[in-house]
Amino acid sequence: MPRGGWLAARGSGWRALLLAVVASWLGGSLVGRAEAAASQLRVGTCGTPDFDRPPYVVRAEEDDVGAKKLTGFEIDLWDAVWSRMKARAALSGDAELQRLVGTEPPELQTLLRDDVTDRLREGTLDIGFCALIMQEEERIDFTPSHLVSGLQAVVRAESADVDFLQVLIQGIFRPFTNVFAQAALLLILYFAVFIAHIIWFLERIQNQGQFNPAYGPGIIDAIWFSMVTGLTVGYGDKVATTIPAKLVSIVWMILSAFFVGILAAALTSGFINTQLDQRQKIVINQMSDMEQYTLGVSSEASLSAMQSLVKSARATLYASDELLLEALTIGEIEVAIQDSRTAHYLANKIDEYRGTVVPVWEVFRERDVALGVARNSTVAGEYHPIHKVLELSVIDYMRGEGRMTYESGRLEWFGSATFVQDPNLASAGLEKALGRSNTIATIILAAVAFLWAIAVLLHYREEIREEMIRNKLRQTLGLGKKYTMLQLRQGAIRIFDKHDIDGSGTLDVDEIVGLLKSLGKDVSLEDIKQYIDRAVEERTASVPPDDQQTPATTVDAPRHTELFSVTQDG
Repeated sequence: MPRGGWLAARGSGWRALLLAVVASWLGGSLVGRAEAAASQLRVGTCGTPDFDRPPYVVRAEEDDVGAKKLTGFEIDLWDAVWSRMKARAALSGDAELQRLVGTEPPELQTLLRDDVTDRLREGTLDIGFCALIMQEEERIDFTPSHLVSGLQAVVRAESADVDFLQVLIQGIFRPFTNVFAQAALLLILYFAVFIAHIIWFLERIQNQGQFNPAYGPGIIDAIWFSMVTGLTVGYGDKVATTIPAKLVSIVWMILSAFFVGILAAALTSGFINTQLDQRQKIVINQMSDMEQYTLGVSSEASLSAMQSLVKSARATLYASDELLLEALTIGEIEVAIQDSRTAHYLANKIDEYRGTVVPVWEVFRERDVALGVARNSTVAGEYHPIHKVLELSVIDYMRGEGRMTYESGRLEWFGSATFVQDPNLASAGLEKALGRSNTIATIILAAVAFLWAIAVLLHYREEIREEMIRNKLRQTLGLGKKYTMLQLRQGAIRIFDKHDIDGSGTLDVDEIVGLLKSLGKDVSLEDIKQYIDRAVEERTASVPPDDQQTPATTVDAPRHTELFSVTQDG
């Protein structure tokens, strides 16, 4: 066959085949439309009058003529998923699947939320949705999760009487419970000690006037310099003089500006949050705080969750979120536990509740939300015939061609396309990790500081004791850190007169012992006797033989005998 004839024949063959497929598809569709136009699926959701689940399922007002009976995020989701199921069923060639899906959407049965799950278990529903939480079920399967939600505490927006003293105390101390403030403070302390050692090492020789060359007192000087430089960029009483130390100080100033900024921001936000908490009559900062309040829930799942999370929970089950919030506003309960997205939707977008109720604390008990599918009623343990095509349709809508529609729907109903990544939820993991790190860092810092202090005290115990005695002597003489020789002489005269009890002009042994003990010297009469004997021996050993002695010269001794050799610097 000529090449052109073969191509023409192949082209006409492809066209014939394509026409046959289209004709078969259209013919099947026409037959299906005539014989099985209505879907055989039994689909249920919450949406009875006054018993919907906003924003998942919202029932239209009775006077809203022409509006859809049911709207909401999951209603839009179901419409999109069913249209994809219909297309997949038509392409599958499976007559049973096409009969189940049909060419017209199934009528939604409106039920109470807990009735949806009950009927899925019983097998009287094929598909159900009403913010259903994915969990282990013997008679229910779930599609891939289309949302993540949790529980949220909701309270009346009431302002408590403000106690100024309590606000002041909590405003000062409570911000330090913020893990970010703790982390910043620990970083400042760690770096301050590290920088202090570098500064002391660089300055201990050339700048002994400001940094003591001895490690113990010298490192205290360096820590003072490091803390003052880091927190206030320098007080001026101690400065680095060597070039390396100045460079280290500059680096520390830059680093500390970052750490101090974090600390200031955390303390400020903590103080503001304290004031906001003071305005709220019911304050919940942790799960155990709920034990002191009467709780209300709108589903059995929420009730079981609260009973497992709060040991002494006093929770009442209400049939709907509307009844739950009504009980909250009239004072039947103090805290309502709701689905977090429902709580935010009602508090922010419904006029009846805006400004009346307010979500508090963080979202807890997060779970995946999905469509529920009954198990196969004819063969135990097998999936429902619709399960696979439903699962693929959900995935296609969320991750495939329908993704943009899915994201815009989530934006419309929940206010943000990234609502799942709530800043409070996103920071919860970081706060938890920081809390553990702060605890470990605090323990390490305290242990190192304790061991370091013990080591310094043991190593310099004699120097510290002598310094304490010198300070006591200066205090007894009435001298300060700096003094003149005249002040020293006058102080010595005063102390001599004070301890010369008998006014003899000399100090006997008992008076000397009393004087030394008042200065912190633990001496006894036996010690004084040994000192005198040793002095006599040294005196005798230093006296030359009689033939070498020079004529004695008599000199009147002064009235005030010098007992101590005191230099001007103490």
